[in-house]
Amino acid sequence: MNSSRLLHVSRLFQSANLYHIIKTIGYIILFLLASPLPFVITCVTLILHSITRKPQKNNPNAKRILISNGGKTKSLQLVRSFYSAGHYVVLTESYPYATNRYSRCVSRFYLSADSNNEFEYIQSIVDIVQRERIDYFIPVSHSSTECLDARIKRALIPFNCETIHGDLEQVQILCDKYAFMDRARSFDLTVPKSYRITDPKQILTFDFSKEKCQFILKRIEYDFVNRTNLVKLPCDTREQMINYLNSLVINEEYPWIMQEFIIGKEYCTHGTVKNGELRLHVCCESLPWLLNYKHVDNKLNILNWVKEFCSKANTTGQIAFDFIESYENGLVYPLECNARTHTAITTFSNHPLVAEAYLGTERLLNEPIQPKSNARLTYWLYHELWNIFKIRNIQDLIKQWKVFLHGKEALYSVDDPLPFFLHYTVHLPRMIIYHLLHIIPFDKIDCNLSFCF
Repeated sequence: MNSSRLLHVSRLFQSANLYHIIKTIGYIILFLLASPLPFVITCVTLILHSITRKPQKNNPNAKRILISNGGKTKSLQLVRSFYSAGHYVVLTESYPYATNRYSRCVSRFYLSADSNNEFEYIQSIVDIVQRERIDYFIPVSHSSTECLDARIKRALIPFNCETIHGDLEQVQILCDKYAFMDRARSFDLTVPKSYRITDPKQILTFDFSKEKCQFILKRIEYDFVNRTNLVKLPCDTREQMINYLNSLVINEEYPWIMQEFIIGKEYCTHGTVKNGELRLHVCCESLPWLLNYKHVDNKLNILNWVKEFCSKANTTGQIAFDFIESYENGLVYPLECNARTHTAITTFSNHPLVAEAYLGTERLLNEPIQPKSNARLTYWLYHELWNIFKIRNIQDLIKQWKVFLHGKEALYSVDDPLPFFLHYTVHLPRMIIYHLLHIIPFDKIDCNLSFCF
C-alpha cells in the first residue's frame, strides 16, 4: 500500500514537472518572439540620441550619491533623477547581472555582499562609501533589508555620510503592522480596529457577535505568499475557522494582526520625509498586483493623513503607505506601512525637483513635491503585451490602446535606453531559464520587481 502511494506521488510530481517545463519553454518562446520590439526601439533611440544628446547638467553643489538594490525599476528612477540634477551616482547590487548598471546615469557600479549575511552586507556598503567618498546613501530597501539599512545608517555616521532612512527603532515600528496602527491611533488618526494575535485561541474565543464588521488576518511581517489570501472572519462555521487557523503558523515568533475588514477603494503612496517634513508625495490607485501607476491629485484626505503622521512621528526616510477609502463613510484608513521606496516613484520621471526633495535642507514653502499634472501613467512593456492576450471585447481593446498611447514605459528613457533593452532581452529571459534549469514552478512574472512567483 505504501509503495503504491509513493508511486502515485512520484507520477504526480513528474507530471507537475512536465507541465512546468512545457509552460516555461512557452514563456521563453514568447520572449524570443517579442525581443525584436525592444531591439528596434533601442536602435532607433540610440540613433536619435547620438544627434540630440545633451551633456550632464553642471551642478556646482553636486553630491556623491550611493543607491542600493540597483536591479529594481525604482532604483533606476532615482539614479536618473539624481543624475539629471547634476549629481555623481554610484549604484550597488548583490546580483551581478543587474541591467541597470549599464545606465549612462550610473558613474560607478559595485557588487555588494548578499544581504542574507548581515555583517558582510553592512561592511560592503561601508567600504563603498569610504572608497567613493559618498555624501548620501539612499537605500532602496526590500522587505528583508529595511531594518538592516537602519543599522547601516548608524554605521555610516563616522564617515560623514547621511542616510535617507529611518532609525532602527522607528523602522521597526513602521514595519510592524500592529505597532504602526497603535502609533497612528495614539496620534488620533483614523485607523481600523486591530488586534495582535499570537495564538489561534485568541480568535476562537473572540466574541464576533459584538462587532458590526468582519475581520481579516495578516502576518505582521511582510508575507508575499499570503498577502492576497484574505479570508474574512468569522468563517461560516467553527470547523471552517479551525481548518483555516490550522493552515497558518501563529505564535509569539510569528505574530499576526486581526484587522477590521473595510469595503472601499484602495490607494498606495510613496513619501520622502526628513525630520517629520513630507517633502515628496505621490498617491496612486492600488490593486493586489499593480503594474500601472498614475498620480491621483485630489486625495487631500490621504495627503493630510500622511503629513500629520510623519510630523507627529518625526520620521525620516522613504515611507510607503497603503490606504483604503471607505465606501460607507468616506474616511481613509491605513492598511499598512513599509519603510522603503515605493515603485510609484516612477511617476516622477519628468520632474526636475526629486533630488532637491531628498537632499534639500531648507523647509518647503508650500505642499510637498508631487508628480507634474502631465505625468503619464507608467507601465512595463512586456506586462502590457501579455495583457493583449486577455482582451475579450472592444472595451478591453480601447483600454489597452490608451495605455500604450498615453502611458510611459517605466524603464524606457530616450536619453538612457540600454536598461530597457537589457531588462527585456537579457535579464528576464535569463531569470526564466534559471527557473527552467532548476525546475522552480511559478505562475507569474513580475516585470517590475524582476522575479517569478
